[in-house]
Amino acid sequence: MNIYTGNFANLKKYEGRGLFPISIALSARYFSGACYKKLNPDWSFKDDLPSLYIPKYNQKLKQLNPHVVMSELSQISNGKDVVLLCHEKEGDFCHRRLVAEWLEKELNIKVKELGKMETKQIDLFAN
Repeated sequence: MNIYTGNFANLKKYEGRGLFPISIALSARYFSGACYKKLNPDWSFKDDLPSLYIPKYNQKLKQLNPHVVMSELSQISNGKDVVLLCHEKEGDFCHRRLVAEWLEKELNIKVKELGKMETKQIDLFAN
C-alpha cells in the first residue's frame, strides 16, 4: 500500500486514479467517506501559527505507533493505495505534510503530495 496526501478539492481526481480517500481533517462537511481521527489535529491548537502548531502536532504524532497507523490505514482501505485528505491547498501549511514527514522518517517510505507540491518537498519538522 502506498500513501499520498492531498486535499478535498481534488477528491474526484484521486478516486479516478483508484486511490482510497481517507479524511484526517477535524471536519469535512461534504465528505462522507472514511475518516482516521488519530491523525486529526486537536481543536485546542488548530488555529495556532505554524511555530506553535508544529511542536504540538509532532507531540501528538510521537504518541502514535507508525506501524499501527499503517496497518489501520491498510485495513480501512482494504489494502488499496491511500490518499490522506484535509482542506488546505497544495503548498499551504498543513498537518497532512507533518504526517507525511513523520511516516517517511519512521517507516522509511515516500509519501508524495498529489498536485503541485509533488516536486517540491518542504521540511516541516525543522523547528
